[in-house]
Parts: sequence; structure tokens; C-alpha cells
Amino acid sequence: MDSNGNPEALGSPSGPIAAQHLQRLAIVYVRQSTPDQVRENTGSTAAQRDLVDVAVRLGWPESRIRIYSDLGLSGTSTSGRQEYLKVLMLMDRDEVGIVLVQDLSRLSRKRSDIASFLELAEDKDTLIYTNGSIHNPASGDVAATLGLDIAGTFGNWDNRVRARRMREAKLAKAKRGHAVSPPPIGYVRTPGGTWDKDPDRAVQDAIQRAFDLYQNLGSLGKVVKYFRKHGLEFPRRYRGQVRWGPIDAAFLHSVLRNPAYCGNYVFLRRQTKKRPDGTGMTVKFRPAHEQIEKPGNHPAYVSREVWQRVQEMLASRRPGLRPLTGKGSAVLQGLLRCGGEGCGRWMKTQYWGRDGVARTATYTCIRQDGWGEKTHKIILPARYIEHAVVEHVLAALTTIDEETARSVIERSQLEHGALERAKRRRLLDAEEDVQGLYQLLRNAPPEVQSARGDLWTKYNAAVQHQLQLKTQLASETAPSLSVTTADLGRLIQLTGNIRRLWEAPQRTYDEKKQLLKTVIAEIVVHQADRDGAEIEIMWKGGLKQPLRVYRARGVEALVADRTRAGKSSRAIADELNAVGAVTASGQPVSPQLVARKQGHRGLRLKDERRRARHIIRQGVIENLPRPEILRRLEAEAPRLGPWTPQRLSDYIRVLRRNTSAVEPLPTVLPAEQEKQRALALTEEALGAGKTWKEIAIALNKTGLRPPRGAAFTPVQVRLLYLRTHGLNSFRLPGRSDSKEAGA
Repeated sequence: MDSNGNPEALGSPSGPIAAQHLQRLAIVYVRQSTPDQVRENTGSTAAQRDLVDVAVRLGWPESRIRIYSDLGLSGTSTSGRQEYLKVLMLMDRDEVGIVLVQDLSRLSRKRSDIASFLELAEDKDTLIYTNGSIHNPASGDVAATLGLDIAGTFGNWDNRVRARRMREAKLAKAKRGHAVSPPPIGYVRTPGGTWDKDPDRAVQDAIQRAFDLYQNLGSLGKVVKYFRKHGLEFPRRYRGQVRWGPIDAAFLHSVLRNPAYCGNYVFLRRQTKKRPDGTGMTVKFRPAHEQIEKPGNHPAYVSREVWQRVQEMLASRRPGLRPLTGKGSAVLQGLLRCGGEGCGRWMKTQYWGRDGVARTATYTCIRQDGWGEKTHKIILPARYIEHAVVEHVLAALTTIDEETARSVIERSQLEHGALERAKRRRLLDAEEDVQGLYQLLRNAPPEVQSARGDLWTKYNAAVQHQLQLKTQLASETAPSLSVTTADLGRLIQLTGNIRRLWEAPQRTYDEKKQLLKTVIAEIVVHQADRDGAEIEIMWKGGLKQPLRVYRARGVEALVADRTRAGKSSRAIADELNAVGAVTASGQPVSPQLVARKQGHRGLRLKDERRRARHIIRQGVIENLPRPEILRRLEAEAPRLGPWTPQRLSDYIRVLRRNTSAVEPLPTVLPAEQEKQRALALTEEALGAGKTWKEIAIALNKTGLRPPRGAAFTPVQVRLLYLRTHGLNSFRLPGRSDSKEAGA
């Protein structure tokens, strides 16, 4: 080309432009990557459109010049770029002689797309004008084609570098606590870059209503039905504009899952990847440690506790394949999931029995390896776990108190008031639309007939919509509130009939199963053995409740533990019945059963009395100090306490009279023998002229002890001697005052 941009050797056999090129179309392709660039970089768009003049100078008539524009669309993919796809279609039909672009990156920033485009241009003999030069991929000039390949590769590399820099900048700002991603519906970005609630009160009410309804109804489908039944719309944001329309379960789920509504800003929450087959994108939530979260970043619609409870409710209602619910007596069928050793499978229900014996159900989870060896085994009789779970369910559904009933009614009244405000707001919005269009019609110039026709169409549609709303609101005469504070007593009375309805003879197993599935999402069995099982009830409301289920051996172990702690048989039976424990035949635990279990472990009161007598007898025979015997009794017979020296003396007298079931004490006790030895040594020492102190030291050296002490003292020796001889005076015969004083 010369300095004026005209082609050199135009039409010559050696020139790039041939006659067959000029007979086909010249296409100017224009692209801007983002809507912001379209609005702000208008000069770039204009410069790309000016390539039409280049096509004219190259020899194409204006009748064969076309402009195809993809404005606001990224070049990293052909998805959504309809004009670009049209260009490829025209090239494939041999209708394009030249494609003019400002630079090769306008066609695409993806290497594979550029390669495909160049291959198609080479196959169809299509010229490419870019950066002031004409290229002919079909010429066979490998060096010239290499320049295009390098330009496409550089465009891809440049795009990746800029994308990485943008991600790093966003990541750095997010770590500093700045919101760098677009706000969800219900929030707007402030001039300072932070988020605030949408000033439109209708948008705020819709978001709040979604959270409130889900907590009350507990189901996405029920919330969607509620919106549709009452004609309520939900806001969405489309290209920066809020649009109202019907809500669906998927969009409602995304709103309820978003932590932004509890005031937390989360960056890198999702990870998007293209599918291998190129049919779309897959979106997955990143692990919590990869996310950047800033609590309290903006005003919240719900508290953190409420949002967490909603997440638990959503998790508990996650769909899954459950075992079919049969017609048998196993009321927990389809609710039990094995949680041992990371199993996670639903437990199976098996029935067994023999002639003349009613069938009984068992819940099992058994896994085998390739050799048929059992690698995991949980077997749980139905009668134990079912009674415990049913008792907890009925206890949760039994009579509510007045305060709870009043709060339920007040919440219903608040919901009713919010619904009425939403209906009035819809009618006001429709009236504002009618008034606005009417003013536009009055101010529209008469000569602009097309504009007036469009306004009349919109005005008639707005009036029709307003009339429909008025008719709908007028037809809704039935009160929305079905329960008021006047029904408080009746509500409390009705909730007290749950247990009677459950135990009614006409109640079928299928009805019982349906009731349990209404309130329970699933029951996870974490551990099970011969003593019982550790389970966790997942309520439909999201609450998780751990529960210990007792089998026969577990009941006996608990009875032994509580008995040693000093509890009575009645108290132990009440505790077991409170947690839903039953006998092997499925009956409640009675005090008599507790007594039998105590007998198996030797823990009945009569056994404890016998043990106390043995302890006392052994202690007396061994001549143990009284405090030591009392300590043993407190440790091994606590239910007979408190143990005092007086009670110990009473037991000793009973043992000496031979009126108990224990072997009586000998006529002469070891303590009496030691007493006689001590008296003999004392008399001998007195005859030798020793003092009481010297006598006490001598007795202690022999290992003798007083009846109620660990060692003799001078006073104890003197009292023992005097009481034995029946003397009332401390003055001994034949002893001088000076000798006694020395003592």
C-alpha cells in the first residue's frame, strides 16, 4: 500500500486483491468487550466503523460492504457473539472477500478460535485486513501467515495477563475488606464502594418475606406456591435494572443460600468451569478456607443465627433416593441412615419370625468385600429405636404453652399485615404507571404519530393491568387470618391430642410413617452395639438432636451406674422411660424391672445391707479403727447412709446378738483379747513403779491399740485401767501423790 492507504498493484496478478475478492462482500467486524467500554470508549467503536472507508478505498462498492457488531461481548468465547457467527457462516458460503478488523484480537482472544478463523479464511480464499495491512492466508506464504498466528497468540497472552492482573487487584481489595463483586438483589452499591439496602421498600419486603416464609413453611415449593397464590412478584436484577416477575424454587434457593443477606461479604464463593463438551458451565461452591469473608460488611436482612438455621433447614431437605416405604410395622423405614465409618447409606428393613410368633423388624446396614467377608455391620432391633424416637417426637408435638401459642399467632398476624401492604403497593405502582403514561401522552407532539401509537399501546396495557388488580383485590373477601388470639385456648387444647391420636387403635402404620416424615428429615445412626446406639435426629426445621438408645444390656449398665450413685428404683425407671428405653418385649421400664437388674449386679438394698454387715464384721474381727470402718461403709454402701459412730455401734450389737443373716461375731472378740493383754501389761508395769506415760509408750511398742483409737495415750491407759477395776477415783491405792504428779 502507498502512503495514502491505497493498495499497490490493485487487481494485478501478484497483488493480494483479485477480481474474485471484489465480487464478494467486504465485512467490517466491530467488537467491544464490556458494556462500560461501549459507553465510555466511544472513540474506539467509531475508529472500528471507519474501516468502511478503507474498504471503499480498496475497491469495494458501498453496496457490498457490511458491518457486523458485537458490542459489550468478550472475545474469550464465541458464546453470545451472534454477529461473529454470522461472519463465519458467510465465509463458509464463499460470500466474503475480505474481513476488516482494527486488530486480530477483535476477532477473538482465544487461540483456538483464531486458528479456526485463519483455516477457514485459507480454505475459502478470504483476505484479512488488520493493523493497516492486507493478508492472504491462501497465498501459501508461510512467513506472512506466521505473523497472523503470532498476533493471535499475543492477543490471547495479553488477555490472560490483563485478566490475571484484574483478579489479583480484586483479590487484594477483597482482603482489605472492599466489596469488589456486584451486589445481589436487595442491595445497591453506594458512591463509596460499599453496599447498602435497596431504597425501594418493596424490594426489601420481598427479600424479608422470602426468609420469613421459608422458616414458617419449611419448603421451597410451599414458598413458591404462596407467592403465586397471592399474586406476589419477586425482584431480579437484569443488566443493572430491577425487574419484577414470578419466583421459582431455584432462584429462591440461591437467595436463601447467599450469606450477603446476614451482612457478610464473601469473595471467591463460587468456582466456574467450562464443561469438557463445551455445552455450558459448571458452578461449584469453593471450600470455606478458599473464600474471603468479611462479617458485618453491610446492613443485614436476617441475623447470623437465623441465616444459619435456614442453611440447616435447606441441608435437611436436600433431595436423595430413599428406600421405599412399605406397609410393615417398621415406622422408621426410609428415615435411618448409617453414619458409621463414613458409610452414609440408607439402612434396610428386615422382618423375621417363626410359626406362632409375630414378625419383628430389624434395621440393618451390612457391607461385604469381594470375598464375601463382612467389613461393616450394624444391626438394630426396631422396637428399641422406634420407641425412643416416637417418644421424642410426641414430646416435641405435645401441648404447647400459652406463650408459644401467642407468638405463633402474632407471627401470623405480622405476615398477614405484610401481605396486605404488598397488595396495596402493587395497586399504587399500577396507578403510578397509568398516570405517568397519561402525562407522556399529553406532552407528546401530535406530528410524531409512531411515538403516540406506542404510548397508547402501553397506556391501554397499564390501564388493563390496573383494572385486573382492582378486580382481584375486590374478589379476595375471605379473611387471610384463620387463627387469632381468640382461638388461643382452642389451639392449646388441639395440640394436647397428639399422643391420643398416635395411640388410637384405628391408626395405621402408614399414617404413623407419614407423621414422622412430616417432622423428621432423617435419623443418622452413628454407632450401635449390644448396649445400644448413638443416633442423631435431623428435624425438618434444621435442628439436630443427639439421642442415646438403650438395649437390654445398656439398660442394666445404666441401672448399675445410677444405683451406685444412690438413686432409687423409681427414679431410675422414670429416667429410662424419659429417654424412651423399653424392655425386650417393647414395654416401658418399671421399678420392678429395675430391681431385677439391680439383683443381676448385686445392687439391691438387701444385698447392700448384707454387704454392710460383712464390712462391719470383718472390720471388728480385724480390730480396725472405727473411722476406717465408717469410710468403707460410705464407699461401698452409700444408700444405707449416712454412716455415724452410733449406727456402727448399733450394727455391731445386732451382729453380737446373732439376729442377722450374717455369721455372728465370736463370743470373745480380738479387741477384747487385746484389751486383756493391755490390762495385764499395765498391771505389771504399775507393779514395777512405771508412770502412765511410760506404760502408754510400752503398749504402743507392742502394737496394741485402744478400742477407739490408733495409739494409747497416758489418759487412755489410766481410764482403761480404772474402768476395768470399777474405780471412780484417779488416785490409785499404794501410790504416793508425788508419784502420781510425776505421771
